[in-house]
Amino acid sequence: MFDIFISTIAMSVACFSLFLLPKDHPTRALSLVLICLVFLSAGSVVFNLLPALTQVYVSLIPSIFFLLIPAFWLYHDALISVKPWCWDNKLLKHFVTVPIAMLLSIALLVLPEEDFKQMFFSSEPVSKWWLSLLSMLFFIGVLSWCVLSCAYAISILRRTAKYQKRIKLVYADKSGRNLNWIVITSILIVFTWVYGLIVLALEDQLLDYGVSETGTLILLAIVVWLVAHNGIRQRPGFVEIQDEPNALNDQTNKKPYERSSLGQNDLNRISSKLSVAVDRDKVHFDSALNLPKLSKHIGEPSQYISQTLSQQLNTTFFDYINTARINEAKELLLGTSNSILEIAYAIGFNSKSSFYKAFRQDMDMTPTQYRKSHPIR
Repeated sequence: MFDIFISTIAMSVACFSLFLLPKDHPTRALSLVLICLVFLSAGSVVFNLLPALTQVYVSLIPSIFFLLIPAFWLYHDALISVKPWCWDNKLLKHFVTVPIAMLLSIALLVLPEEDFKQMFFSSEPVSKWWLSLLSMLFFIGVLSWCVLSCAYAISILRRTAKYQKRIKLVYADKSGRNLNWIVITSILIVFTWVYGLIVLALEDQLLDYGVSETGTLILLAIVVWLVAHNGIRQRPGFVEIQDEPNALNDQTNKKPYERSSLGQNDLNRISSKLSVAVDRDKVHFDSALNLPKLSKHIGEPSQYISQTLSQQLNTTFFDYINTARINEAKELLLGTSNSILEIAYAIGFNSKSSFYKAFRQDMDMTPTQYRKSHPIR
């Protein structure tokens, strides 16, 4: 009964989230992910309340498995895209295994009921050669899915790490742009199905250790919650600058600047403009500040500012602005009795937590500790 309850909750959360998703490009891929999760969450409901649909459900599992991870990867790709994301036929390569999985699903679906039960629900070895062949193909499909899922999880991990670095080139605040939850979810998806396979193969031996199908359902429910809770709120990381093609230059790579027309005098001039923008104009107080905004403020192209930050100041946009904010914070912490939250908002941070994180990273202590270690002037 508990398994049915968990399955029902997971299905309900996923279905409800589908109705809440906005109608834009990234969430189209997310909708496909949620549909797959709705199906996979329905296992206990089907097996216990709708046994007549068991063969249909089990037969479709290979197709759903091979659809889930590529769909999740596409959703991630849409979130980290610098340009407005749209479907490209080249992306079809990620779904090349789906037709093969569908053929396996059809083969399982048309099996006589007795053969199907012997293949999946009997402890006796299969007696017919085509059942042996199907069993072997199903096993190969499961192993292939595990390998493919691990490959996609690694790809998501690497691409997210690169994305996190690129975010710092154009934004002063990473709030709402952090995609660590996607990395956690992709790893958890792989772990859930590996756990499920272990339970399926060794449940009798592992039951005394608390390993059972219920654990698989709980893990799946966590995956559903992570995707639903975060997916509804998540927006593409570079959505504000997608109309600024030159805003994102990789400052960690010097090659983009090798052919630049900027000389040392130009770098000095732009560096001075940046100092004025921070020291006099206090542009860093703007919580929504990004590189294109700063570009308009000082009247210099975004790529020139990026080059100056990289070559002249040896920093990134994120670090440059947040260093200025922390310097302001230190003055306010010692010169006023304002609360930490008031100071955080005053200097451009969107939340107390992001302020604490930036301050600790810069000063190796919290704002509260800094204030206590220095008398208020």
